[in-house]
Amino acid sequence: MLMRRDVQPARERLHIVPATPSDLDTAAAAADPRHLFLRGAWVAACEGARLSAILRGDGSALAAFGLVDRHVGPLKVREVAGSYWPFRSMAVAADAAPHEMTAMFADRAMRRVLGRVWRLGPVFADDPSANKVRQAAVASGWAVLERQLGSCFEIDMRALTAESAWPRASTLKKNRWREKKLGEIGALESRRFTGADWLAEDRDAIAGIERNSWLATEAGAGLQFADERQRRIWEGVAADPELAAKLCGSILRVGDTPAAFTFGLRVGPTLYQIANNYDERFAQYSPGRTLLIREFEQAARDGIERISWGSGDAGYKSEMGAQAGPEIIDLLFVRPKAAAAALGRLWKAA
Repeated sequence: MLMRRDVQPARERLHIVPATPSDLDTAAAAADPRHLFLRGAWVAACEGARLSAILRGDGSALAAFGLVDRHVGPLKVREVAGSYWPFRSMAVAADAAPHEMTAMFADRAMRRVLGRVWRLGPVFADDPSANKVRQAAVASGWAVLERQLGSCFEIDMRALTAESAWPRASTLKKNRWREKKLGEIGALESRRFTGADWLAEDRDAIAGIERNSWLATEAGAGLQFADERQRRIWEGVAADPELAAKLCGSILRVGDTPAAFTFGLRVGPTLYQIANNYDERFAQYSPGRTLLIREFEQAARDGIERISWGSGDAGYKSEMGAQAGPEIIDLLFVRPKAAAAALGRLWKAA
């Protein structure tokens, strides 16, 4: 390990050190429970990620993160690394004090690591460390530019299942009709998997569905397995048994043909629905919705209390009980503050 570079706050000594994936595992375990997934593999799976940890005098981690170099429009920035947005955050100790955080961002060694312009995001506005990071950075001389990227839709499973039967009888009746029609094309078979027991053929099947979906025609589409680079990231994440157990998904086949899939991440009582899609050849009978209803029913039985479903596609998400939840924000940190005015317009347009 390289020599420590001292960070000297007013009240105690901190050290910033190059970190290993296991260092990030330790930091994530001490962070807010919603950030249990910010482990070494989650960050290191991003190509080129450089890992750092900020240690207190007793050796415990105040924070840990990875950085990668990115272009955001015309801007070249250092970006907090993460396998998938909006989960690119810093693992910050749950008991981190404001004076510790401010001292960390004020220190010259930390500023050399971050550079003059760095990005945190996209993240949820209620991300457990984003506000701590933001307040401390501002207090130590950074300017913060924010972009709002829309609301994340969420299903409050606990409330829905407490109020009445969910899904509604009419929804289940319609779903049975869809399944019957799909079954006339070919026998229906569904398979659930986690990152611990998925097969290469599962990932191939999802990639095939994505290539035959409407998303494949979209510029900048978030293809998870048809995009070889993103597929390697998920395979790297699953190399960590702790994270592998949290990855989950399902595939619906019609006959021998993969027709729809779901893919997500379970963290405590929350299911983050990262991706779901269907093969356009079966669009008439909505195999994607059919599979989602099955999966959300199972999630409720498994004790999932909240489904976090990302932004966009409000129509069908609302029909399934989703409502607008926290804003998704993208933060750019700039030093000196005077430079922020010149970058602000570029950032919001990027």
